[in-house]
Parts: sequence; C-alpha cells; structure tokens
Amino acid sequence: MRIAYLIAAHGNYQHLQRLIDALQDEDVFFYIHIDRKAALPVISGDRIEYIRPRVDVHWSGFSQVTATLLLMEAAVKDGHDYYAYISGVDYPIKPNHWLKELLAAGGEYIHIHRMGEDPFAPLSRYKYYYFTDHYNRRDKASYRTRFFTWLQKKLRSFHVSKQIPFPLFTGASWFVLSKNAVGHILKESAPGSRYVSFFKWGFCSDEAFFQTIIGNSSFAGQIRGYLTYADWSVDPGPAVLDERWLPALAAASDKFFARKFTDASGTLTASIDKQLRNL
Repeated sequence: MRIAYLIAAHGNYQHLQRLIDALQDEDVFFYIHIDRKAALPVISGDRIEYIRPRVDVHWSGFSQVTATLLLMEAAVKDGHDYYAYISGVDYPIKPNHWLKELLAAGGEYIHIHRMGEDPFAPLSRYKYYYFTDHYNRRDKASYRTRFFTWLQKKLRSFHVSKQIPFPLFTGASWFVLSKNAVGHILKESAPGSRYVSFFKWGFCSDEAFFQTIIGNSSFAGQIRGYLTYADWSVDPGPAVLDERWLPALAAASDKFFARKFTDASGTLTASIDKQLRNL
C-alpha cells in the first residue's frame, strides 16, 4: 500500500516536522506545497518532495485548487495507491497501520454533500463571480481590495451570474482518494475544462471543486466517509486543539486525522502518540 501525503502548509513548521515524523512509514511519500508568500522550511525525513512552482495562495480563491492539483500532478508520476490531501496543521490520531488496513478495503474518503444540504456552503458562493485571488481580503484599505470587492457586489446587484453546467457538491477540503479517482480528477481539470471554467471565479472553490467532480462520476458510489476530525463549535473555527479534546479524539472511531494544531501543540501530540497511537 503506497500512500502519498499531499500537504499544504504555510507556517507552523515545528508541527509540520512532527506530522512528517508521525506519518513516516514504509511505502509512504510526502509531497509538500509551501505558499509562495511563506519561507521554505527545513524538514528532515525520507521521501520528501517540495512542489514547484509554488502558488501564491489566497484564502477562498481558486489558487487553493491550483496548489492541490500541482500536488496531485507531482505525486501521480510516482504511481501510488492512495493520495491523502491534508494540511500542515493536521496530525494522525491512530496508528499508521489503521489507515493502511482501511484503504486495503478500497473506497474513496471525502466529505461530500449535494448543494443545499450544507447551510454553510450556499449556492451564491459559486453562482456569482468572485475575484479573491486578485486582492488581499485583509487589507481593506487598499485600492485594489476596495475595487474588487466593489466589482463583486456590483455584478451581483445586476444579477450577473454563471450558468451552472452540472450538479454541485460541497464539503471539507481534505480527502483520501484512490489513484483512479485522482486520475479522473486530473483528466477533468485540464485548462479550460468545464470544471475549471466554472469554479475559477467562485468563493471557496476548494470546498466544491473536487466534490463536484467526484459527485458527478462513478466514484460517487464508492464514497466510504471522511477521515478528518475538526471542531467547528467555536468562532472562528476550526478550534485549535489542546488536551481538553483528548476524549473527543479518542471517541472519533472513524477518523484518522485531526486538526488543527500549532507549533505549541507538542504536549498534545505527545499525549496522542502515547494514549491513542500506542507509541
């Protein structure tokens, strides 16, 4: 069972090292994309590849999808069985053999809803035009930000919207997919494809692009669940976990990953290793 870990990171590199150390195993490979705005880390370990070119990733922009596709393209060349897309602030909460045994039974592991089933993913995110890759949402004083946010609102006020060419599906960004599913995604993600053309100007397209491709394919019948625990009961979420979450992590019997951790999470990850991963 060859597993490729596709990791998106932009900081918390002490924790990234802990994550790599925890997942190190026979026939495991790491492909890491570091946001172009961030410094490159120095990470030790076996079978690690940094992806280039690096994308200037903007939260909610299609650049997040672009970075994920680059990770996929790099990894598929090496012919793995499964591809786990995770963030650099994830951590495993079970022994590594648990995931290998699960994947040996087959299936696709992705969080997916039909459009309308998730109230936090409204149709407006994808129906209307957004330009979030072209400005810094946090820099509200800049002319560029004010122009593009004005343009977004103006287009929406004039009811300028996109035709929706396929059923839409949404869900969390992270997944574990088979080589055949990843191959299908890459085939459907060629420049100018209907999926790229539609989602390029969406909002949080990374939470619908991959789900929509899978949901409109034969792989939809092979979905087995979602493998990442996160606590969204706080605002803003997800919660940065600490030792208070250990009982919840222990009870998450169907999850392999949890998030979110930081460089300061060393005490918690040590407790996870001892109590949950039997190390």
